Amino acid sequence: MTDTDLLPFYQQFFTEHLFLVPEAAPVATPAPEVATAVDPDTEVFAGENQLSKMFLVTGENKKGLVLLFSLPEEAFAALPHNVFLTKILAAIQHTPEDVAYINLAHNYAINIFNLSRETKVQQVVAFGSGLIDLVPGTKINLYKPAAIGQSPLLLADPLHLIENDVNRKKLLWIGLQAMFLK
Repeated sequence: MTDTDLLPFYQQFFTEHLFLVPEAAPVATPAPEVATAVDPDTEVFAGENQLSKMFLVTGENKKGLVLLFSLPEEAFAALPHNVFLTKILAAIQHTPEDVAYINLAHNYAINIFNLSRETKVQQVVAFGSGLIDLVPGTKINLYKPAAIGQSPLLLADPLHLIENDVNRKKLLWIGLQAMFLK
């Protein structure tokens, strides 16, 4: 990605005018080629392959709603058919086909900018703590809508805790109303 491609992203954070200044061209010196043997049992990560190993994106994502989870594979695979989650989506006028389900590796916090390279991001709802990579010192309260750049964000407890707690359901509903049903 070039600096020109990143300019609109940087403009979201700066109120001053931004200019691209060409850098002096570095002197190219050919590096000696080194032959390396690759063990076939070793995974080799190149570029964004390592990033995509940290999270799994499923769903059609027709409306750009991204749901973040950190669940075991079996529980994550059942999410599109989860009755409680389907009711939540229907309440905000979405269907399971309208969203992207993203399962993050354990202890991995995703950067929304990196995520937007993989899928369309219009809104984000994170079911669990520590799922989003935030700037140190940033405080976002659970169930209170916020934004990262231009993307509305709602942080919530894990889905299984909300499903079994009336107070958490009410807090989630208030947050979803503020975010989706303005």
